[in-house]
Amino acid sequence: MADESIRLARAAAEAALATEGIHTLGKGRYAEAATYGPGEKVSGVVVRDDAVEVHVVVGYPLSRPIPEIARRVVERVSERTGGRRVAVVVEDLEVAEDENL
Repeated sequence: MADESIRLARAAAEAALATEGIHTLGKGRYAEAATYGPGEKVSGVVVRDDAVEVHVVVGYPLSRPIPEIARRVVERVSERTGGRRVAVVVEDLEVAEDENL
């Protein structure tokens, strides 16, 4: 089970990071959001028996509205999670550095 969870977490992380507007994966606010396996940890993705929770940091300026970015993450991740429900937690915004400052 741990090997499958890590495999799913890696696939979910890859899909989320490939989504336009995502800056990075989040780490969780009050408790670490991660999936653990033998000698490995995937931060930002929590795999449960029936669900996958993906924590993200969105880049700003926004490429599209946050709800739409989250929907796209759900769509991309759902393709790789074996029928598990997918939830997205938007933890923060990362503001791009302004080269003109």
